[in-house]
Amino acid sequence: MSNRFSRRLFTATCCCAMAAGARKANRCEVCGGKLPRNHWNYDGRICCSQICVDRLRPQCSVCKKTIHGSHFTSGEQIYCSQACIDTTLPKCEICATPIHRGYTVTRHQYCETCVEKSPVCFSCGLPAAYPAKLEDGREICNRCMRWAVKTQKTAQRNYDLALRHLQAWTSTELASVPKLELVDRNRMRQLSQDIRKTDSNVSIRGLYSRQVTVTSRKLFGIWKEHTSEENETIYIVDHLHDEVFRAAALHELMHDLIHEHYARLESAPLWVHEGICQQAAAEYCRRRNHVDILHGITECEDPDYGDGYRYFNRLTGFRGWPALKRWMETVEVESLPETAPK
Repeated sequence: MSNRFSRRLFTATCCCAMAAGARKANRCEVCGGKLPRNHWNYDGRICCSQICVDRLRPQCSVCKKTIHGSHFTSGEQIYCSQACIDTTLPKCEICATPIHRGYTVTRHQYCETCVEKSPVCFSCGLPAAYPAKLEDGREICNRCMRWAVKTQKTAQRNYDLALRHLQAWTSTELASVPKLELVDRNRMRQLSQDIRKTDSNVSIRGLYSRQVTVTSRKLFGIWKEHTSEENETIYIVDHLHDEVFRAAALHELMHDLIHEHYARLESAPLWVHEGICQQAAAEYCRRRNHVDILHGITECEDPDYGDGYRYFNRLTGFRGWPALKRWMETVEVESLPETAPK
């Protein structure tokens, strides 16, 4: 935060009445009273007393005291001291001290010291004061811990809410809904290495897994039947704030919707899949006014998640799902670049 305050000095000088020949005025310019032998000249105006001089002096915009000597200004506001300036500054969300240098993230404000020294909550991604530490090493802020999805039952309830929102937004039903499995960070790391090798383990909150098992039966020495079984599972890490959980669930469910209804995109680059799913999650956040989660989506620096989302957000604009659907139905998959256009 830059220093917006300048410092000035006002002085009042006492003049002898014998010098009044230089001035024809013989009345106080403040109260109109007759000037005494010794009078005051303040900022070019003649005063009969110290009281009248004080009436001309500036007043502090905060405490309203008359300012004598040096003071601070910011725009049209005047302050008598740093203490009065501090009362006008935003307060740090963690330490509650006035912010002289700091950061603003959506509706949250932090001083520079707290941003540098506080751990980051794994759920909301914001600095956390006195965070709780989970068994797998993750740290979570008090707000997220209060609304954390900790059990399979709670997870399933939020999962169903995300499914209903996705189907309402797209007007599309999922023929088969992937089962949900709540996992800790260690299990998610293992899965991410096995399933999604191009992504960062740290940033992954959910995974969509689709496995096809093909079996054959041998009859009289001849392989006669071929059957296939498809297993779909969505994995989401536990202890996410319920709002974050629903956004992550909706992202992963969008993967399944693409697989069921837009199979032509199966060979599309990763940024296409992740960008479309992030666009769906962002739409949910806008409708629910989840500004912190939306900020994480819009400001993501990952080339697949972040650049992919920004491409589809520009593409759809205010038209939303109809524009996205039209693109998925008509795009020439073979002509898509390996990285998202910026």
